Amino acid sequence: MPQNWTSEKIANFKADRDKVRRDKGLCPFDQLTNQEKKATIEAQKADLLQDAEANLRLTAWSLGHQPLHVYAAPYSGFLELPRDHMAASGCDRIKFEQGTNLNAITFNYYNEAVDSRSYCRSQNYVSDGSIHPKRHEYLGPSPKVGGYRFAYGTAQVLFWDDYLDSRWVGKRKWNIELEFDSTVDSWRVLEHSM
Repeated sequence: MPQNWTSEKIANFKADRDKVRRDKGLCPFDQLTNQEKKATIEAQKADLLQDAEANLRLTAWSLGHQPLHVYAAPYSGFLELPRDHMAASGCDRIKFEQGTNLNAITFNYYNEAVDSRSYCRSQNYVSDGSIHPKRHEYLGPSPKVGGYRFAYGTAQVLFWDDYLDSRWVGKRKWNIELEFDSTVDSWRVLEHSM
């Protein structure tokens, strides 16, 4: 989604960027040559991606533990909750209202014990299913919630499992995406609703 820039916002963005540069002993961005600007923009992209990855690792919460933070739904809709890794056995849908804590819905759904014979045919990554397995055990050995993606009245969970080195949403893989904004010659992280 494009940034809604005004002349004042552009001026403030550039002033903030130049202050950071001056604090590092560097000249203002607009005084750089085109080649220096290109190198600076590429370095900013790498730093931003590294920071976003670190933020994901710090803020993602494990489905095996109750979340510490509330995530209030920005509007009403349906939350899609895969039954297993990469939604191989499909998804369940739970209706939610604006302001509902999506983290609580997600945790309560996946913390529920299920009958391993009838729940789904996929692999249980944590136990052999002889005791009462919980739904999150079918997502991976260490599934975490990295956030939510919203589209057309549906919220999807952004899953991340560092043990499997896998990130998925529904049946698709996901990754942190950056977008270049030519208005201010800067990269930004696209919202994954994290």
